[in-house]
Amino acid sequence: MIRLLTVLLIVICFESCEGYRCAEGTVFDKVTNLPLDSVLVEVITADSRTSYTDSVGKFNVCNRMGGCVPNCKDIIVRFSRSNYQTITLTNPEDDTIVMMEH
Repeated sequence: MIRLLTVLLIVICFESCEGYRCAEGTVFDKVTNLPLDSVLVEVITADSRTSYTDSVGKFNVCNRMGGCVPNCKDIIVRFSRSNYQTITLTNPEDDTIVMMEH
């Protein structure tokens, strides 16, 4: 009985959509290849979070996410800055390179 409960608990944990995901990377100007500071980085979910790139274009965002089973929600991250086109990425990886253009 204890084995059955243990297996059931493990299955429930793997089937859960709850998780926590972080992504980090750098944002660059596509023409100059220079890093962009002050780019607004938004995680678009029920728990929306925002941050900005630092002086060397680095960003780091974390949020609850899904993705561990097919029906879980993706994490969507939007990058925007005045005079640049907005870029939206789904499930970005670590060391993501984002190239923004006018």
